[in-house]
Amino acid sequence: MPLPLLARKSLRDNEPHLKDAVEQIQKALGVEWTFEFDFETLLAKAEDSLKADCGDIFYKNIAKYVANNIEGAAKDEMTKEALIEANSNCKIAMVENTDKKDSTYWKYRFNNGTLELVYNRINVNLSDIQYFKIHTVIPTPGVYSLPARLNIKQNKEKFDEALESIKAITKNDWTYDEESLETVYKEIDPSYQASIGDIFAEVITNVARNIKSRCADDMVLEAFNEICTNNKIVFKCNKKQSDYWSFIFEKGDLIISFRSIANVSDAAYFNFEKLL
Repeated sequence: MPLPLLARKSLRDNEPHLKDAVEQIQKALGVEWTFEFDFETLLAKAEDSLKADCGDIFYKNIAKYVANNIEGAAKDEMTKEALIEANSNCKIAMVENTDKKDSTYWKYRFNNGTLELVYNRINVNLSDIQYFKIHTVIPTPGVYSLPARLNIKQNKEKFDEALESIKAITKNDWTYDEESLETVYKEIDPSYQASIGDIFAEVITNVARNIKSRCADDMVLEAFNEICTNNKIVFKCNKKQSDYWSFIFEKGDLIISFRSIANVSDAAYFNFEKLL
């Protein structure tokens, strides 16, 4: 069944706004995405006033808010790449939220390579479309969620500074085992996962402070260098240990073992000299 004349006129008159939104997304991402509006479905239950003004609502407002959201998210290169990869169909579709328990007015999700804009009610809280944190729902390969990956990236400088601090006192280049961080990411409470970079940047900073303080004694430094032949920090979760944070020297590695994400400052004060 064709749309009412007023609806068709509204869509026609507002088509330049849709084109602007498409161009805005293409400029932000470097690839062209298209909007798919199933107006027969979208307007089936709509009031006449909404139908008559549907071009303004869908093209001028909704499409523009989507474009603003994507443009903002794409300013981060990692998020931009993840967006392009996740929306492999290069489509943005509007679908109704069928979950009766979910009262969210607007949200995004990725479904079989298509970005879906999910709504509860059309023409209500439209600005939510622009401010939804789209990076939180972008699927990514590997262990980390995109928010976790971004958080680690944001804390890279702190990790590097801590390792440089250890190098300054030991005169050896140090690294941390990235695979061990991936492992503990899967083991910690999900509420901490998006902040894994913040948490372990603080941990490794405390570890470096501890090493710097204790290895100011030449005898401790010599013993520390003798046992840490790999110059590598490995993170490990052991929920059965008594201390919140402890040092373990094993096969040339320095293992930072923890019971739970709590009392992070303990890593700065653990007396590892007794283990040398």
